[in-house]
Amino acid sequence: MDKFKISQLRDYFLKTNDTNVSYKDLSKEDLLSLAILSIFDKKGETVKGANYSYERPDGVIDENELKITQKEYEKAIKQIYKQLKKETDNEISALKMPSYQELQAMMANDNKIDFDELKMFAINGMIRKQGLEKPEPVLIPDKTGNNTLSDDEKMEFINDAMINHEDDIYRIQGMVEAAEQKGEKFSLPAPAQLQTSQNLIDNFTPDNDVAFNLQDGFDGKQFNENGQMLTRINNHAGFYEKYKYYSPDDKNYSEMMRYKGNGYKAEYWRVENLKDINGQTFKGKVQYILDENEKIYKIVLPPNAVKDQAVEDFNDYKLYERVLKYDSELGDME
Repeated sequence: MDKFKISQLRDYFLKTNDTNVSYKDLSKEDLLSLAILSIFDKKGETVKGANYSYERPDGVIDENELKITQKEYEKAIKQIYKQLKKETDNEISALKMPSYQELQAMMANDNKIDFDELKMFAINGMIRKQGLEKPEPVLIPDKTGNNTLSDDEKMEFINDAMINHEDDIYRIQGMVEAAEQKGEKFSLPAPAQLQTSQNLIDNFTPDNDVAFNLQDGFDGKQFNENGQMLTRINNHAGFYEKYKYYSPDDKNYSEMMRYKGNGYKAEYWRVENLKDINGQTFKGKVQYILDENEKIYKIVLPPNAVKDQAVEDFNDYKLYERVLKYDSELGDME
């Protein structure tokens, strides 16, 4: 792809303009939209005059014209940004430039991208055209079966636990036996966020206000009109994922629920206020792994979060409990 230059934008405007608007009267969002169009939109009709002939682009990017890799597109966007900063006295920085994935999503709407769609995105980040019929949302399948592990899966769980977490299991076992010798019932303080997170998991309701679909390799994705991904179908792994956001402007999700193919919840991710080793508060994504009954049995803090002993004890105890449970169930089968 040729390096983007302002002359390319001006040439495109002159070839496609059929209004009384002059180039100097174009707004910054007009310039950005036309700049993106000028990269791809090459086809149209041949215009002939007495002493000239040129190809007039048709003003839209169709599927055959959107032949570009993500790396090439990101390079072109950087060039556009650099050139338009001079042209608009840096006002371009206030506009929203579509990412490669968002450009693909625009194309997925109706197999073309036009000036109005690009301009609407430049102003407010919305991808879906007004009035475009919304697709049917992908719903989580109804739960089937009882979601229990097979005997082979139980044995695999026990073996993995003993190989990778033997010290943790024996640490909890020692604590349990010490309590029993004192005639006490063993208990541990629950992590602070445990009940709140479990309640959110139990009452999680997916947002199905879908505006457009996007096929991404093996994955199928659905987005709302703000360009936020609501659903991801991971066909390779056999999972469904549903996402929620704190506000319409957020690019990163606040909650994500992962479902198995049988409709049961398997994992939950949530953005929480955490502390690092320096005592500074930051927002990080905490992962909650669920058992067969959709109850939390493991909490995974992000790597830069300070170690929480209550979380460590909870994880080790739940692991210990499951190993005993599965070992007992397998023994009963003999």
